[in-house]
Amino acid sequence: MLNDQTLIDYLKMNKVDLKILNEKEILTVKETAVLLNCSVKSIYRSIKDGQIKATNLGNRLIRIKRSDIDDLFKTKCI
Repeated sequence: MLNDQTLIDYLKMNKVDLKILNEKEILTVKETAVLLNCSVKSIYRSIKDGQIKATNLGNRLIRIKRSDIDDLFKTKCI
């Protein structure tokens, strides 16, 4: 996991604006990794395991719906 300063540095280095990232409905694997504060490899593993739904649009063109990421964190209250 990345600490807060490392994440901020990563976002600046890769020119990822967190405000824009939060507004996007369709995300790349890299954007999803930034959003979830994990590695790209972890996202690919989660896609392979079926934990994250993704659409493969071609070679190296995997896209993930933001709503599917949000649904990962919704829990049912009893």
